[in-house]
Amino acid sequence: ECLAGIAKMVAWLCTLAAAGVSISPTARRLVLVRHGAVNREKAVPAIKPGGFYGGNVDVPLSTVGEAEALAAAKHIASNHLDEVKIIWSSPMRRALFGARAVGTALAVAASEGGVWQPPMEIDTFEAFREVDRGPIGAGWTDLTAEEIEARDGPDAMQRFALESTPGAFNAVNGGEGFCDVRSRVLEQRDAMLRALPPGGAGVIVSHMWVTRAMVGEALGEPNPMRVDIPTASISVVDYPEGFSAQAFASGACEPPTVACVGLKPSLE
Repeated sequence: ECLAGIAKMVAWLCTLAAAGVSISPTARRLVLVRHGAVNREKAVPAIKPGGFYGGNVDVPLSTVGEAEALAAAKHIASNHLDEVKIIWSSPMRRALFGARAVGTALAVAASEGGVWQPPMEIDTFEAFREVDRGPIGAGWTDLTAEEIEARDGPDAMQRFALESTPGAFNAVNGGEGFCDVRSRVLEQRDAMLRALPPGGAGVIVSHMWVTRAMVGEALGEPNPMRVDIPTASISVVDYPEGFSAQAFASGACEPPTVACVGLKPSLE
């Protein structure tokens, strides 16, 4: 009960921060959303209980996951209605459900305010697809954590998270290391920042490791496994004028401002 109370307090404080901070006229805001909980039994291709999956396995949301995504969409419409100019998404259906929910929630909220508008269009990008864990059989897809550790060592997941050489982890899991995910995600994120007008916000609905790439950069956290991104949670980051991954890494621009990380709206 104590932990549940702490979680509710953290969520309340995140809500206040996300709703109460206006965007600087020169900044761009990104509202980052992870998809809701999934129904593993309907994965394509099939995945055994406890087996890992990623960007090469399409898994639909569960009934709870759909409710989580709708709650996140309603929260965004309530707190960011006048800010959002663009919605981008992973092409995977577990993310697309949430992106479409956001577009619909924004349209409904605007209509309730007396301004009718159709749902905002959703643009999908392969760069926001979840981490590639490699093919079934040769890679990590469909292996449990215990099977991965038995095959590739007890520190396999930590090595995946901290790998810094592009493409190097393909020899281990047949797919990506986190540095590969981070590189493609931040490049596409920078494209969204360029597409946004100053003072505007964009919504990106994607996955745990994709969101960890953006939030971890903003927090200055080199280990993505320390960045908690629950299902259907919302993180809000404001980026200053001239921000890009390269400029930030070289110290050529101001750091982003993190308003909220991992806010999970309650289900009604």
